[in-house]
Amino acid sequence: MISDKEYQAKNLERIFSDGALSPVFKRNPKYPIKEGVPRIAYSDIMDYKFIIRHDKNFSGNSFWSEDAEVIVTYNSIEELVDDGWRLD
Repeated sequence: MISDKEYQAKNLERIFSDGALSPVFKRNPKYPIKEGVPRIAYSDIMDYKFIIRHDKNFSGNSFWSEDAEVIVTYNSIEELVDDGWRLD
């Protein structure tokens, strides 16, 4: 049986390789935010950058809030998943 971390990493790898969307994440208690959503900007997906941003203006289908504040940057998908981020 596949673990949650493996499942998350596999789905993120697919998102990065397909370049089809800007993923939104569930809130991570390590990085509290009051409004908006944590996500990876579409431009970061296309550049293979693992940057979680705090997007206060996300509309559900927006790829263009590329100026959203950076919450945290990782060197790999595994680091991101190990730090507690889960796809929404």
